[in-house]
Amino acid sequence: MPASHAIATPVTPQTNGHLAAARHAFSTPERVGLTADERSALAGAAQPPLHHEGLKLARWTLGSGPRVLLVHGWNSRGSHLLGLATSLVDAGFSVTLFDLPGHGDSGGQAASVVHAGRALRAVMADLGEIHGVIAHSMGSAASLHAFAHGAAVQRSVHLAGPSSLTHMVQGLARAHGLQAADAATFAAWVERFIGTPIAHVDLERLRHGLRHPGLIVHDREDRTVPFAESEALHQAWVGSRFEPVSGLGHRRLLADATVIARSVAFIAGVDA
Repeated sequence: MPASHAIATPVTPQTNGHLAAARHAFSTPERVGLTADERSALAGAAQPPLHHEGLKLARWTLGSGPRVLLVHGWNSRGSHLLGLATSLVDAGFSVTLFDLPGHGDSGGQAASVVHAGRALRAVMADLGEIHGVIAHSMGSAASLHAFAHGAAVQRSVHLAGPSSLTHMVQGLARAHGLQAADAATFAAWVERFIGTPIAHVDLERLRHGLRHPGLIVHDREDRTVPFAESEALHQAWVGSRFEPVSGLGHRRLLADATVIARSVAFIAGVDA
């Protein structure tokens, strides 16, 4: 099944429709606006939006030096990684943040890890040489997809990310109470929506893109993305370092001073 580059169409859940609800949860993110503090921090940093697959992708660049690209997760936006951005700028890097399709200030109403991976590749191709990527949650999975399809960096950091789409789809099916027949129908719909077999977005098919050093950070008690996803990524990635954390959950690690410092040090190559 060839990969589709058509603009994603959101799914609206119907009353008592567990299957429709699962489709909606998979394809339709919640759009989050900028806070006053985020708007102030990004003042003067906006760049012209990137035109990608009929959408406009909002983006901002701070600082100067080797470029690091930050990739946010589902129901998030680039500005949620400003803590990392500030520390990277202080360390001598140029930092670009952007909003994935259907998120933040970017266009579209629907998305997936495959759509996000294509958007990431487009941003990287437009910017030129990228020293490193730091990605959270679905942004990490999108990065794995991008690396497997030719995107190259010197180093990358992966914060609490899923590593195989099959597990994500199965987890959504369970969360929405889908029985075997509906779960199979849901999986078939996912493949039509992303334009490729689910298995092609699993770690076994993506691991060939992991040719650079990587840092993986995940909270053992993460209730959003299972800790086992990062364990599997580490096992499959010869050049990776895995640093489990505790007490930070899925999102709080983005603001944790120790996680930020370790991430910046790794990107800078002073992590020994």
